[in-house]
Amino acid sequence: MKVISLNCNHCGAPLDVPAKARFATCGFCEAKLAIEHVGNSYSTTVLDELKETTDRIARDVAEIKSSSEIKELDSRWQQERLSHMVTGKHGRQSLPTKTGAVAGGVMVAVFGLFWTIMAAGITGAGSRMGAPGVFSIFPLFGVLFIAFGVFMSFQVYSRAESYERANKEYLDERRKLARENTRRD
Repeated sequence: MKVISLNCNHCGAPLDVPAKARFATCGFCEAKLAIEHVGNSYSTTVLDELKETTDRIARDVAEIKSSSEIKELDSRWQQERLSHMVTGKHGRQSLPTKTGAVAGGVMVAVFGLFWTIMAAGITGAGSRMGAPGVFSIFPLFGVLFIAFGVFMSFQVYSRAESYERANKEYLDERRKLARENTRRD
């Protein structure tokens, strides 16, 4: 069996090990060593240092992966968030709110009620003065405004609930990923 002479990479003590050996323990400092064969040359590396380096690299990779997962989640959320937007009458987009849905519906319904009362009054006065009954259709537009206001209020309220639910799920998932990242450190 061929024996090679090396020095301990930890303390520098001389070592005699079999040529085919892959690992050795220093008889002087008890360091566990890996024996590296490159061509005709041999060297030793302290395994504890390799383990520390490997552990540090594993932690760094895990942190990068977690950070990447959070960035990907944030990117997906930005896309989904846009799908929840509502467009106002001047083309301005905003996120729906339950308060806005109720307020908007009430405003349109109040306008419809006002229209109905005013149109009924004008139509009634016109009939008493002998005007044709064609104008009696105008109060119905007010009823349509009221129905439209109630319908739109329910639509926007439903979208606001959907947005709040999706936002909560996004925040919960983001917190979970952040906690996992903290635990790895």
